[in-house]
Amino acid sequence: MRQERLIGIVGGLGPFAHIDFERKLLDAASELIGARRDQDFPQWVLSSIPQTPDRTEAYFGETVDPTPALLKSLERLRRAGADFAVVACNTAHLFLERLREESPVPIISLIEATADEAARIAPGGAVGLLATSGTLRSRLYHDPLEARGMRAASPLDLEAGEEVQLRCVMEPIYGPWVDGRHQGGGIKTDGGSTEARALLEEAAKRLVDEAEVDVLVAGCTEIPLALEGPELAGRPLLDPARVLAKTTVRYAYGM
Repeated sequence: MRQERLIGIVGGLGPFAHIDFERKLLDAASELIGARRDQDFPQWVLSSIPQTPDRTEAYFGETVDPTPALLKSLERLRRAGADFAVVACNTAHLFLERLREESPVPIISLIEATADEAARIAPGGAVGLLATSGTLRSRLYHDPLEARGMRAASPLDLEAGEEVQLRCVMEPIYGPWVDGRHQGGGIKTDGGSTEARALLEEAAKRLVDEAEVDVLVAGCTEIPLALEGPELAGRPLLDPARVLAKTTVRYAYGM
């Protein structure tokens, strides 16, 4: 099958996330276009800038705007011949509107693709969101899901929600927090641990038991690095990177 469009990947957000996404692109190519030999797999180009300012901190006004670094990646991809781009980071989509205004190449939204998939597998249902506080407070997923007739819930909606969100989601992703700032570590550094998985499972189980969600979304590109399998706490677990990988292959091949 002939590839019609060259894929561009904005990576480095954090440094392991695009590696996971690339692996899922290969899986999607095997599934959707029957890729088996080396020559069957899609072409892509990557720009990885781990020095991009933290997207969650930027949303809360605690660090500088990451948009210039993201646009630098997009320009690199254009110069390398990319026909479109995907951004391997959920929270970076907080800045998608501006990126689309200034990007030299079209951008496929990970958030929109995931909301479409959630609505397909649990129409009219409730979605449990495991994501950074910036993603949750910005309603990055809430609004697209509600526009599709679904209800969204997160650890912030639970009893003692702030504490649950910090302990079971933010610290597994970023490492320990001291005086309101993370100290490094977590999935962004080690790619996932048994402890991180246990904490994420705890948050997921509470969303199932208390918010009665029908499907879970791993709404941070680092979270799936600590999890395995298509289910969590007895509910389907959507990995936005996997959803985006399939959407990317379909678009690249004109499917």
